[in-house]
Amino acid sequence: MRSIRGAAMLAAAALAIIVLSVAGPAGAVIGGTDDTANAYENVGVLQLQVDSEWFDFCSGTLVRADVVLTAAHCTDFLVEEGEDGFGPDDLRISFDPEGDGPYYTVDHIVVHPDWFTRPPGHGNSKSIFLAPPAEDIALVFLGDEVQGVTPAPIATAGYLDDLNLTAETFTVVGYGTDAFITGSLLSNHPLVLVDGIRSYRDVSVITEHDAFPDRFVKITQSTCFGDSGGPLFHDGTVVAINTWTFSTRCSGPNLSYRVDAPTAQAFLDANL
Repeated sequence: MRSIRGAAMLAAAALAIIVLSVAGPAGAVIGGTDDTANAYENVGVLQLQVDSEWFDFCSGTLVRADVVLTAAHCTDFLVEEGEDGFGPDDLRISFDPEGDGPYYTVDHIVVHPDWFTRPPGHGNSKSIFLAPPAEDIALVFLGDEVQGVTPAPIATAGYLDDLNLTAETFTVVGYGTDAFITGSLLSNHPLVLVDGIRSYRDVSVITEHDAFPDRFVKITQSTCFGDSGGPLFHDGTVVAINTWTFSTRCSGPNLSYRVDAPTAQAFLDANL
């Protein structure tokens, strides 16, 4: 599965095969612009504690003063402390453009319950990894309210259905990889460009050959490893969550999980 969780934590845990990983901290959106003006102040970086050190590995959006919207695959292993030793206390979130403090700790995490009932996948089959019940959405409840940051609004039911998608401009934001200089994710020694800075990029929607239009939206090249969980914005409103890249070099299109879909809306209504 080529989901776009930057699995720095898995590398640190010495797993041999990683789905979404770069060697070292995550950088930013492929071909994006560094957010030096802090225009997307409500997009934060999820950092995981491994052996007393903190690593960037996913992105997320502040949608309430103390709630961050992100992907299920970024947080499913952190809901409670498991056999791997990771739990909510090993997650912190920064809203600084460079991922520095202040840091916000986590009270609890709620992952869409259907996510845990999905069948095991294999290879790179989107029909397995992205089909129901793989609802890739989660909420991180912080220990304190985030100060000085305005939460982003979330799209209401059917928001994207009312747009002429090919005529609109959307923006992805995240702290993921900037570029692959040599190799790819699956190379023995991948070389990637990273800078640890929040970045953004305007994208367009691809409507042809989209097998999952009711739950995902296909966008042009932009997101990469570490951008998982970050937002797809339309006029400042979160319409989808960065989820999937088609390429181990992040050189192809991407799929984002629609928050205006009925499954996502029901989850949000029940937990926000």
